Amino acid sequence: MKTSQTLLLIFLGMILGSGAWAEYRAYELEVFDRTTKTSETIITSFSPADYILTHGGPDRIGIIIRASWVCYGDTSRRKKVCPVPKPINPRYKDGDRVQIMLDKHLTHEWVGVVENSFFRPELRSNVYGIRFPDRNNLYTRYYEANLRKAP
Repeated sequence: MKTSQTLLLIFLGMILGSGAWAEYRAYELEVFDRTTKTSETIITSFSPADYILTHGGPDRIGIIIRASWVCYGDTSRRKKVCPVPKPINPRYKDGDRVQIMLDKHLTHEWVGVVENSFFRPELRSNVYGIRFPDRNNLYTRYYEANLRKAP
């Protein structure tokens, strides 16, 4: 057997003999419908840009990314997206008032309300979604280390 055929067989054996894992990013999106003036929170594997393009376009809907995480497997055949990773030993829970502690940041010392939390293994940190009701309902995410209980 020729060397090239041997290498091809070895290569094919490696590809076919090992289990392949696919991965995708999942998103928790807050979707605003500008026509009906309603909003909903959804979990999807569509990127925010793709979701907007396939659900009415930017003139119809707007989106806030509430959370994103990595899932393994696929979403073919209408399989559900994997769930949001639970926070690990969270310091704060939904509804807690927290103060932002980021020196030299626009939101330094702002007080907001925790709306959601999840663990990001690649960052090795809990991430919290904070809503600022007194600032036009601005929503953004922070690492646990950048927050403290509001006075």
